[in-house]
Amino acid sequence: MSNELFSIKQMPGYQLYLPPVGYCDTEAAQKRRDMRKQKNRAAVEAAGIQEPQMPITGSFIYAHPPNYRGAETMNWDKKDWLKGLTRLKGMGIDTVIFQAALWSELKECYYPSEAFKDYRTWNIVEPMLEAANELGLTVFMGGRGAVTCWKERLTGSMVDEEIALQTACFKELLKYRDMFHGFYFSPESAYTGTRNIELEQFLAQLYHGFFSEIRNADPSLKILMSPATFYYPETMNDMYDSWCSIFSKSHPDIIAPQDSIGCGCITMDNQPEALAIWDRIARDCGIEFWSNVEVFECCAPYIDETSRRAAEADRITLQINNAAKYAKKLITWELLYYGDPELHPPGQEFVKKLFR
Repeated sequence: MSNELFSIKQMPGYQLYLPPVGYCDTEAAQKRRDMRKQKNRAAVEAAGIQEPQMPITGSFIYAHPPNYRGAETMNWDKKDWLKGLTRLKGMGIDTVIFQAALWSELKECYYPSEAFKDYRTWNIVEPMLEAANELGLTVFMGGRGAVTCWKERLTGSMVDEEIALQTACFKELLKYRDMFHGFYFSPESAYTGTRNIELEQFLAQLYHGFFSEIRNADPSLKILMSPATFYYPETMNDMYDSWCSIFSKSHPDIIAPQDSIGCGCITMDNQPEALAIWDRIARDCGIEFWSNVEVFECCAPYIDETSRRAAEADRITLQINNAAKYAKKLITWELLYYGDPELHPPGQEFVKKLFR
């Protein structure tokens, strides 16, 4: 399966999103990556040796990463989850965010479902929640994962369908309500350099429609989002205007923007500017501000399932200290993999410096 956004690769027993069929690495792309590495290295060297000013206390968890090969929990039982989550708790993690209860385009569902019974199904959510509750962790439960909000164009019917599917998943997850504390809106999105008023209006409609369903069902349930950060010189004020427009009808309770350093969408020298804008968006829209600190980096060959590795501790420390000026809490993507000494030994360098 392929479209303009992604292709699907069959792995042993599950599927992944990968770059579209025909995508290839280019010399120009390599030069851009080299430039980003040089900028990041220069920013870290200019900052000098630092100690982290704030701990990372939250981590995403999942069935498996949707777009590369990391930890795979599809066959974990409660005992396995207790082992994995105990390790995270020992690192100072008090909050876990289960990224997605299902992935639409992958046709995978991670809990027993009637609404999505045609998807390949594992029972991952139940033992995960049981283990997290036994350990006293705060859990944000993710719902329907989908690439909908990455699309350049939406229509009213597409928005209505997305709201209906998100709601169907959410209502099924309510049977576990006594075991999770917040809800994570799984589809990601980002400001992509220019205003798209029509798209902003449809996203506003989508958020308002679905968030209203959540709040009507349980007003006490906090909603979390984690959009990406793309840096565009000269137009970052438009990012502020764009997100304020999108949040004009309804907004999450908490926003934890991906700092996107690991994905290469922004460099360390521009991170303070982006964080200041996100902070202004959060304050002006009445949203609690967290920051999602990426502890990885993309690596060669870039176009397959092995294109992620742990970042250096000094870079992550600077990301933390930049975010600490604004964020109430720091979270990160998938310590289940990058922080595991057996699955990803290179991650122990940052674990030893940054986690207790």
